[in-house]
Amino acid sequence: MNTLKILETNILHASDVIYWLDGTSAENQVDMMRLPYAIELSLSVRPTNLQLMHTAGKTALWRRPTESMINGIASEADLAFPVSATYPLAGSVLDLNGRYNPRTFSLTAGNLGRQVVELYPSPYGTRFGVSGGLTGTLRFSTNSNSVPWALLTLEVATGLSGTLTFRAQADAKGDFGLSMTRLPPLPEGVDFYNAELRVAALSTADADTPLDPADLLSMKLGELDNDNTFSNPIGLTVVPGEIKLIRSMNKDHLAVQPS
Repeated sequence: MNTLKILETNILHASDVIYWLDGTSAENQVDMMRLPYAIELSLSVRPTNLQLMHTAGKTALWRRPTESMINGIASEADLAFPVSATYPLAGSVLDLNGRYNPRTFSLTAGNLGRQVVELYPSPYGTRFGVSGGLTGTLRFSTNSNSVPWALLTLEVATGLSGTLTFRAQADAKGDFGLSMTRLPPLPEGVDFYNAELRVAALSTADADTPLDPADLLSMKLGELDNDNTFSNPIGLTVVPGEIKLIRSMNKDHLAVQPS
């Protein structure tokens, strides 16, 4: 009878997994969908011994061990995950096909953490379903420059104190498409839903330099039916199935100014 003699055991312990999520796919992060394909990842802050493996919607991280080979069969102690110091990780992500806006991120990794990073569809990657949505262009009121990478949040009152929240991110030109997927049909006898729109942006944002949405600041928007009046949020109405172009009154864009 032949026997197999194990001379060495190779042990690699995963450090973390980063899940790349579609920030528009649900209201709560726990319900958000992973991106259905791998993205391009560039790290500016990382340990020198960090290893990566990309798959659709996630990236596995692990540290290259100093002694990965164990003589003979590995024991339970050898297989146990080693507790080690956490480490900073920062960089940028890019969808080479332009379906999602690029962004930067920073996080603390190590010790089997579950990391999540939200990405937002570009106008090109936004799909409007039967529920409709909003489109437009963001420009600063002071100089009419575009507002790149701004984050828009639409809260729709659906009746009986219920609300639904939808998000979108402007691209480098300030253009946005906000899909209202999940918005239910209007109840009988109701012509529209009331809604409120907020925007977060940076006056110093550069169209050529993606940023971390967490760094954006609350802004005021030019109202749709009051000339040269800015509020945060602004009110509007939405109708399921309608793709509505929104503009500040007497403007060809949605005007933005710091709060």
